[in-house]
This record gives sequence, C-alpha cells and structure tokens, in this order.
Amino acid sequence: MKINIIITILLVFISMNMYAQDNKLHIYYYPNFEAVDATLGYVDSSGKVIIPAGKYPYLFTDVFDKIAFVLLKDKKGVYAIDRSEKVLFQVCSFELGPDIISNGLFRIIENGKIGFANMNGKIVIKPNWGFIFPFQENGLAIFCEKGNWIWIDKEHRKFSGGKWGAMDTKGNIVIPAMYDDGKENYLKKDGKWYKVKSSGDLEPE
Repeated sequence: MKINIIITILLVFISMNMYAQDNKLHIYYYPNFEAVDATLGYVDSSGKVIIPAGKYPYLFTDVFDKIAFVLLKDKKGVYAIDRSEKVLFQVCSFELGPDIISNGLFRIIENGKIGFANMNGKIVIKPNWGFIFPFQENGLAIFCEKGNWIWIDKEHRKFSGGKWGAMDTKGNIVIPAMYDDGKENYLKKDGKWYKVKSSGDLEPE
C-alpha cells in the first residue's frame, strides 16, 4: 500500500515538473466566449497571457510551439508567425483553414508561386511552382510546370495545362514534368491515368 502511494506521488511530481517546463503556448478564449464573435489568444503553461485575445482575428493552432497559423487584420489569407510574432510567410488555404500538414510539410505562397515549409518555420522547398499537391503517403508530391487556373464553376477552380511530374520532400524531381495532367497520386499521359508509387514507378489504372 505504501509503495503504491509513493509511486503515485512520484508520478504526480514528474508530471507537474514536465508541465512546468512546457514552453508551448496554449490557446485560450476571450472571457466573453459565448459571443458569436469570440476572439482567441495564447497563454503559457502557468496561465500568463502571452498574446492577448483579439490581437489576431483568428488562431488556427491550438498549441503554439514554434509557429502558429493565424489570420491578420491587414492582409487576406492565412499566415504563419513565429514565437516573436514575426510573420514568416503566407500559407496555402485548405477548406477555409491552413493547408494540411503531410510528411511534416505544408504548402506556402510567395509571389503567386507555391513551395513547402516545415513546422520549425523553415522553407524546405522554395516557392517556384505554379501548383503542387500536398505530399502523399508515398512521400511524393505531384507538381505542375506552367499551366493556369481555370474555373470549373462559380465556386471551384482547377489548375490546368502545363506539364506534370513528381518530387520528393527535399524538392528533388523524381518524375520529370512530361505528363499531361495530375492529381494527388496520379499522372496522366495520352488519355490514361497512372498511379505513382513511392519508388517513382507508374502503375496503370
């Protein structure tokens, strides 16, 4: 019985110590959280307010470690900021929020071109591409050289034209841009779709 009590006390002490050393910021709600336009901010592990609620129109990142995805008051779109609140780059939007994080990377925009950054706030693949899909489970991303955005209907558009290929998470071209169309895991040539494997080989559909 005494051993169980000692173990319990030790576990509580360890967990409290770990929490005290946690330097991540945690999202909190404006005191009037029942309001429709409730704003958000960040506190540290002790509950001290680090970024006041309402400083940013919206916060997408629950736990702010090295970067956070936010909306800015003077710019349209989603942006990444670091712990000093420096704006790092614009983040591609996905269903009205920040881009999905896949293979530790997410898409960013600069001068209308797309590249990739990581959760440390470092640009991994420079924004030199007209369009790139997020990285897939096979570790590859389908990209397009040249091409243009076309509207499919009033709400949706598609990147079309140009030539399509695949790259790895370091930006190395695994499949040269020589295909007629592309989507998340597929490339199209002469009217036929091919599934892209992690090896870079193509499998007919």
